[in-house]
Amino acid sequence: ILRETDLKWKLCALLLAASLQITWQDSTASLEEKLFKSLFGTNAVYQTHRNGNGPLLVNITVVMSNVLDVVCMDILKYTITSVLVLNQSWYNERLAWNEEEFPFSTITVPWNSVWTPSYTVQEAFDVTWRVGSPNVVLHSDGKTEFQLALRIDSNCNFDLFYYPLDSSQCFLSFFSLDSKVSQLEFSTSISNEILNLKREYLITNVNITSQRNMAQPYFVVMITLKNTGIRVLLSSVLPSFAVEIADLCGFFVCLQDRLSYRITLLLAYLVFYSSFIGSLPESSSCNPLLSYYYTGLLILLFLSTTETILVQKLVMDNANLCLNYGFKAKKKGTSTASTSTALEHDKDLKTKGNTLDRLFCFIFLGLVLLFHLLLAGLWYLWKCAPKKPPGEIYLDGI
Repeated sequence: ILRETDLKWKLCALLLAASLQITWQDSTASLEEKLFKSLFGTNAVYQTHRNGNGPLLVNITVVMSNVLDVVCMDILKYTITSVLVLNQSWYNERLAWNEEEFPFSTITVPWNSVWTPSYTVQEAFDVTWRVGSPNVVLHSDGKTEFQLALRIDSNCNFDLFYYPLDSSQCFLSFFSLDSKVSQLEFSTSISNEILNLKREYLITNVNITSQRNMAQPYFVVMITLKNTGIRVLLSSVLPSFAVEIADLCGFFVCLQDRLSYRITLLLAYLVFYSSFIGSLPESSSCNPLLSYYYTGLLILLFLSTTETILVQKLVMDNANLCLNYGFKAKKKGTSTASTSTALEHDKDLKTKGNTLDRLFCFIFLGLVLLFHLLLAGLWYLWKCAPKKPPGEIYLDGI
């Protein structure tokens, strides 16, 4: 009997607790519904964002989490993929409530239930929301918090003159087209949380600014990218320099084998030249200085091969050379004196050919040094700034 009584009391206690829990949940849901109606009235969407007579101040913290890719789409289109989060907050007195009447410090509502800033990214051609339906957090003092995670594919005007050691700035310009500067103002800050690991372009700096020199409120995120260039240096510049050294060493090869040696170098470099030039990025205003290096090296190889042909023709085949004035090959059966004279002529031509070969060697070495000095001067002294698109004129003062 005692056991049955205890079980009955326990069952009654459980039923009472469940009933109280359901009642509390219903009461909480009812209070939240009343609070929602008191804030928004009959309108499902609250569109007014003015705060008194002055502009509404929106605090924005941009968290840069990653820059995924730097891709060349075509000759005039270089794109980057940026992943960032916009942490936004502002105060609206019309969305405040009394915690004594509604005992909630914060509530969460769908983003389309309240006014939130809308943005247009000028350089973007594709913007993806990483969260399809983000929520908005409302505080009892009127503070509104909204977190927006974005993936932005945008165009960038790269400075490719110093490729593969180039450094460029890419911009993400956020405009609020549905507001004016008299209605909305941005207070911006940025947090760089990018990890530079195993990528060709490194992010050296991330900055943000906002100004009031436009009709609509806006802020600009500036991303500075630097090319490491290791892959290009190892795959193309180093082999080209090795071919240049091999061509200079060709002057130490005996004259009988030098022509085939240099023709082999020239043909091999022609094959690599087509792939080198095809792999270089192109620009509408400033082509990479590296392309001029490849072309100049091809011209030097052609000159050294031509010099070898002329000298070899002069030294080894004097019968049909236009430089061999008055000397003709002697037929068989001539006198010993004529044979001796022909041998002296051949010896004289070989001496002149060797002298000419040494002269060409020094001239070619001077051309190589002059070529590299010219490239070094262009690299350090010539500033080839790419022309800005018309839409970036407003960024000159940033």
